[in-house]
Amino acid sequence: MALHRLKGHGANVGNRVGIQLDKDFVLFQGSEQEALAVYLSGILSLRLKETTTIKYIRLHLRGVRRVSSDTQSSLPARTGRKRFCSENEFYSRTWNFFDGYREAPMTVPAGEYKYPFDVVMEGSLPASVEGMKEASISYLFTVEIGRRHGRDITFDKPLRVIRVPDLEPCSHDFALDEVWANKIAYRIGIQNRTVALGTRIDVDYVFAPLLRDMKIAFIESQLLEVRDLSVEPNDGGSAHAARTETIVCSDRYTLGEEYSSKALESYQFSRTLQLPQALGHCVQDTEDMGVRVSHKLKIHVRMHNPDGHESELRLAIPVLIYLSPYYRVWEDSFCGETIPLPETLNPSDECPPAYGMHELDQLYMPQD
Repeated sequence: MALHRLKGHGANVGNRVGIQLDKDFVLFQGSEQEALAVYLSGILSLRLKETTTIKYIRLHLRGVRRVSSDTQSSLPARTGRKRFCSENEFYSRTWNFFDGYREAPMTVPAGEYKYPFDVVMEGSLPASVEGMKEASISYLFTVEIGRRHGRDITFDKPLRVIRVPDLEPCSHDFALDEVWANKIAYRIGIQNRTVALGTRIDVDYVFAPLLRDMKIAFIESQLLEVRDLSVEPNDGGSAHAARTETIVCSDRYTLGEEYSSKALESYQFSRTLQLPQALGHCVQDTEDMGVRVSHKLKIHVRMHNPDGHESELRLAIPVLIYLSPYYRVWEDSFCGETIPLPETLNPSDECPPAYGMHELDQLYMPQD
């Protein structure tokens, strides 16, 4: 399904102009150095209800990076916040289907007209960054139709560019297996540190107290999102850097009665962190054009010592969040509406199941 939010100016623009693309989004596989170029084609359709004199018909595809940040003045004489803004166009492509400045204006009879176009998008282009108020990387198609009589027509349609990273380096199980302060031995493992937005993070815990009567009060896990922005003002002023940290989701687990026995040598359990299913609540990892987003799984373990004091074990595991074409967690403000998943998918279109949840590779068991 194509993107839904279509903006335009002019009478009955929605009935006159349309852009149909051969794919819903551009998908790059791998890093900017590894990804292959992607061929994108489409058709600009123009429907005229009456004879119209056309001066020009143009189609633009632009990529724009926007960053803004507020900072508090450190000078005593200057109070208040100052806003740093930066905007630059890093990609531009134009198709001239008819140029009235080089030719005489064209009188076009009523009817429907189609103008095919295509473009090769290099794999080094940055992916779209959405869901952040302070920064964005976006691509936009703009149609411009000049008319001799009446208002000119403009029509916008966004294009999403997705980059799926190389999943191999982080696709194996990861575990922290240590002894902390000679008080407790622990093993904390996650099955995959590369996680698609909209899915979940499964964490396995094993704790073995080394002190008699030491108990675990609770375990809290948080997915922390760190945003680093580099702003170069349009007015030529000095550059500015800003960092924000946000807790995307969290889970707090208090051990129940089944773990209260003093004879218990270890605590073993599993917990799940459900990732948001909207870009407005979480942004994929990226590092492009002064916009850097990264994620950490932070784990906090509170323990009661035999002497009555409390101890805290704090850990952080880097994880990579990416946009998957199989989980369309598109931001509503970009599309105009949530794009639903099809009710039925071909087996080749479905995302592989998480580790430990396979259903199609069971051993053959003959029936009597």
